[in-house]
Amino acid sequence: MATPTELPLRRRRAGPADLQEVLAVYRQSPGYFETIGAELPTEADVERELLSAEADPKRRVELIFLAGEPVGLVDYRLDHPEDGAATLSLVLVVEAYRGLGIGQQAVRVLEQDLAGRYRILYALVYGENPGAERFFTTLGYRFDKSGGPALKWFKKPLSGEP
Repeated sequence: MATPTELPLRRRRAGPADLQEVLAVYRQSPGYFETIGAELPTEADVERELLSAEADPKRRVELIFLAGEPVGLVDYRLDHPEDGAATLSLVLVVEAYRGLGIGQQAVRVLEQDLAGRYRILYALVYGENPGAERFFTTLGYRFDKSGGPALKWFKKPLSGEP
C-alpha cells in the first residue's frame, strides 16, 4: 500500500544518450554546486561522467522522473568500498521540486532494491553541507568516518542489523 506522501516516481539508468536530461537536472540545481564549492558541470563534463558510468559495470547513474519530467538523479556504486556494500555518492533533486519528499522516496526505494544483495549502504556528503547530513540522518544513516575536510561518510545497514 502506498503511503500518502508517495509520489509516482520512475527511475531509469542514464547513459550518454541522456546527456541533455542529466545536464538539465544539474542546471536546475545551482544551489547544490554552490554549497559544495564546485562549478556547474559543463556539457563535456557530464558527457565524460556518463561515458565513465556506462563503462563501469558497478556504477549506476539513474534519472528520477515525475510525470515524465526529469526531476533528479542518483549516482551510486555497487561493491564499494568493499564487497557487500554500496555507496551513494549523489542524490540530487532539482530546486523547483525540493521539499516534496522526492529524494527521500528515491533513497528508500534504492535501499529496498539493494536489500538482500548488499548489507550496507554508505552515503557520501561533500563539503560543508548540513542539509545533506540532516537528510541522511533523518533516513537512519549514522556518521561513519571523515574522508578529509571535504568528505563525510554515513552508513546504514540494509539487513536490519545495527
